[in-house]
Amino acid sequence: MVIACASAAVAGPKNEDKAEADRLFDQARELMTKGDRAQACKLFELSLRKDPRAVGTMLNVGLCNEEGGTIATAMRFYAEARDRAIDQGLAEHRDAAERKLALLAPRVPHLEIVLPAGAPATTRVLVDDLVLARNQIADYTVDPGMRTIVVTAPDKLPYETKVDVVESQHAKVVVPALQGATVVVATNNRALAGKLGVIGGGVLVGLGVGFGIYADHLYWSQFPDASRDGIDAVDPSKPCYTLTDPTHLGSVTHHCTSAGAAKLRTANRWADAADVVGIAGVVIAATGAYLWWSAPAHVGIDVAADHAVISAVGRF
Repeated sequence: MVIACASAAVAGPKNEDKAEADRLFDQARELMTKGDRAQACKLFELSLRKDPRAVGTMLNVGLCNEEGGTIATAMRFYAEARDRAIDQGLAEHRDAAERKLALLAPRVPHLEIVLPAGAPATTRVLVDDLVLARNQIADYTVDPGMRTIVVTAPDKLPYETKVDVVESQHAKVVVPALQGATVVVATNNRALAGKLGVIGGGVLVGLGVGFGIYADHLYWSQFPDASRDGIDAVDPSKPCYTLTDPTHLGSVTHHCTSAGAAKLRTANRWADAADVVGIAGVVIAATGAYLWWSAPAHVGIDVAADHAVISAVGRF
């Protein structure tokens, strides 16, 4: 099956990119009619990367996702195609998108994420490789299959869980209170333990910084350089690209191939590791400094978003 709407776009891509996008689109439609859906879908995606505003191509990329089972992703392509069709006055494309949205809506799984009471505004929620805004977590549509949810907050250990969702399911994930980073150090030699703590903590902080730099590089290396500036950016050599979000002025949406999405998930895991290692390094270094200068026999430090407690037992 192929959505028989010609590729349509507003002015934007270079003439050579538009010509190449049209050529790829025509080849994809021909392959689809011959039953080679897998190769046709690859060409539709390449065509959309060359001409990201092409409504007809969006519809067919949506169809590829629908037939491949990633129906929430398909819905997002159909919704974007509908909005662009309305902007461009393309009634045929708009009607095709609205029909698809109406048919898929009952089948799409929904995910509700409930944060613990008092969760700070800086709490970050990721579903697979995407960071959700607070107004999205109460009802977020996801593709069927195993989804990974990661919740992080400053000075807290990350929480991760997985949920296997099926079509039409409304799944609910209740996140427990995030645990604070706690390090306890005991020593009989205050100077040696203190120095080791400061050195070890410094090393961990350095590792955390290194992990963070690597995570940032890995994430943005999947996008064209201009994507960092929050603008439309497409590069055929990159697995990810950015498009202006027509529903939110001044914001962009990120789109990736499956390989690009896997890279982004890896980058987010490195970023989480950087947070944990960096926090642990700071706590250990602080504990070492305290031992070095105050000479307690035992020191415990509990750091959390709403408190920082140091307890010590020994001769002062």
